[in-house]
Amino acid sequence: MAAVDPTDNTLVLDVVYDGPPEAGKTTSVRALARGFGRDVYTPEEQHGRTAYFDWLEHVGGRFDGAPIRFQILTVPGQQRWQERRIHLLSRADVVVFVADTSQGGWPRALRHLNDLGQRLEARTGPPVGVVFQANQRDAADAVPLDAIQAQLGSGRIALVESVASEGAGVREAFVFAVRLALDRVREQQRLGDLPAANHGPAAERLLAELRGKEPDAGAEARAAPSSLVELTTERTDAVLSTGAGRLLPDVDVPSGLIWPPIEGRILLREALTSQGEASAGADGAYRTLLASGYRAHSTADAWFPQLDEAREALINWARMHAGAQPLLSRARCVVLGAAEGGFRLWQLVRVEPSLRQLFVDGCDDMIPRHAARQLASACRMLGRALALAELQASPLPCTLDSVGISESGDPSYIGDFPLHGVGATRKAGEQVAAELRALPALRDPAQRADLFHQLAHYHRLERAPLREELGALLAALESPELSRRERS
Repeated sequence: MAAVDPTDNTLVLDVVYDGPPEAGKTTSVRALARGFGRDVYTPEEQHGRTAYFDWLEHVGGRFDGAPIRFQILTVPGQQRWQERRIHLLSRADVVVFVADTSQGGWPRALRHLNDLGQRLEARTGPPVGVVFQANQRDAADAVPLDAIQAQLGSGRIALVESVASEGAGVREAFVFAVRLALDRVREQQRLGDLPAANHGPAAERLLAELRGKEPDAGAEARAAPSSLVELTTERTDAVLSTGAGRLLPDVDVPSGLIWPPIEGRILLREALTSQGEASAGADGAYRTLLASGYRAHSTADAWFPQLDEAREALINWARMHAGAQPLLSRARCVVLGAAEGGFRLWQLVRVEPSLRQLFVDGCDDMIPRHAARQLASACRMLGRALALAELQASPLPCTLDSVGISESGDPSYIGDFPLHGVGATRKAGEQVAAELRALPALRDPAQRADLFHQLAHYHRLERAPLREELGALLAALESPELSRRERS
């Protein structure tokens, strides 16, 4: 696990390669070793299979001025060595999951990935990032990339393709894993949870732990190599300066300048798989719709001449996002990038269907009863969203266009997050009534009466607080064509 070695003030990180047997873990680490000009240390093999781990050390890059020493290791894939695997995963700062993505290896990869997810969920502290290294992409029956991404979900696991036997994609997966690990370290620093520890001959000590303190069989770990390849630097000013003249943020933004710390970087990479151009509108804000299905937005006042001022704005904005998470859609991140001679705050949000698209669009072409049912569903979901928004310190501007439905069926705010928050909002009933009164489908008296009956049905069933708000909505929408008996 991450620690600062006081003997040389080096940040030590554990990058652990997991995956099913024969997926390409050892092949990947050996490909990295060739690039570093080093050898891989494997204390024991049985029938050509790793029995304990494959070990590689590399020194490269800096974090807050301190050198970074990477302890790169694989886990044994076979079930009989499961306890060794569990022990190695418990120390990971990031996991590179190597999977055989041919049709034959895909089911086993999914089972193994599910097990990994459960074990990492049980870890305490900041979440451990995962890079899914989709290996054997040269196979004739390789699983399509979109099918893999659908299984991984959006923004939860980073995806990198590879052909480890040729070294293709291996370095890319490792470099991105390093950035996730440093994001986690930055969060540990913030929480005051980054220990100091003398790592010494780490490979020998780890082998002794796995052998239950049995005597070493005589294998000697390779000495820590010198810095041959500078993988990354966490000197914020230097990295950001490389983005001068660039408008959209860079996927290599340093740790500490993106929220959420780990998942945000995965989302950023996913969003910027294809570049787009952001143009300023009449309000001075920059907006663009990316081919990846994300939109990027930066308001006119989200530009700062100094890094410290920009970082403070990012921290405040991240706090507002964190406070709104019960209602906020998950696939979003906020990031600080160099632009226009200063620094600009961006939000990247995955485009998702809104309540208007799900329930309202097309109502004019429906028979009144069906249109009323659709509008009532939109009304009820928007009312729930507004009720949740009222409980937040910074209420979100919930409308038919900014609210959608989450995977669990709950309302989800899918709109852009205001940079400075919003003030007091309307009561749920008032907002829903204002939204629905403007809909063309409500101009026909028959549809208006049918909608009234449908809402009255919900009103009788709903519990507080929505019952009171739906009652206010009924009063606002009550049709003059209804008789007193029908109204009651």
